[in-house]
Amino acid sequence: MTIIEKKIESPRAAATEGDPDAARELGRLLCLLRADSEEHLGDMGTLFWPEEPWLRAALRARPDDRLAATLLAGRLVQQIAYWKIDEDHAEAHGENEDTLARRRDEARALYERVLKAAPGDPAALAGVAALQMWADDSDAVEGACPFSYYELHLAEASGSFEYSETVVSTHPDEVRWAASWLLASAIAETGEPPTGDLCLFIHSPGRTDRVIRLDEHVNADGTIEWDAIEIPPLTGEPLPAGHPVGTGHYGYSCDWG
Repeated sequence: MTIIEKKIESPRAAATEGDPDAARELGRLLCLLRADSEEHLGDMGTLFWPEEPWLRAALRARPDDRLAATLLAGRLVQQIAYWKIDEDHAEAHGENEDTLARRRDEARALYERVLKAAPGDPAALAGVAALQMWADDSDAVEGACPFSYYELHLAEASGSFEYSETVVSTHPDEVRWAASWLLASAIAETGEPPTGDLCLFIHSPGRTDRVIRLDEHVNADGTIEWDAIEIPPLTGEPLPAGHPVGTGHYGYSCDWG
């Protein structure tokens, strides 16, 4: 059983049986991954958004589920940002202004639904600002994020080309899980651990408290010596699930150029 399957086995089983809470939690966990199947591990640079069908299932069962709506809206915003990285890449996958507009309209409707029920919802308010920036090319989101969170960041470069993957979460166990998956994905493509920087940033409101060099603890087989790494607890209020961080996103995202 792969590292991915071990983490999501229980919620997937319950979600498959129709449990909307399990579907939402499975969707939230899958927000942290580029893909959830072993066959796609080596498809670096290709995103599959495995969380989307489960978040949609949760919303079909409970249309008033604000967390599921916020998570889905945030992933739609991340999809817009991803397809805007490279126009040729987007067109090769059937993406165009119309498909991005459909995502924009759906994300906006989801956020409006959440804010109608809870006008002060911080994740939805921040999500609207991020949506306007990515979909409508408005000014970048201003101000520091008022919450604490972990940011896992893998950066690699070859000549002038740079590629990065980022995972934002608030749980140390999820950070460990996502980091192991990032390394497994790199090994599936190249046969060895990545040679770039793998770091964990610990953020508090308005500042970065600490940076941990995870790449200094990576073994030749791609495993990480977690016993040698202390991940400190977050200080301050944890980032709500689905809340964007500046120009970044909750969960997994990547960039290149």
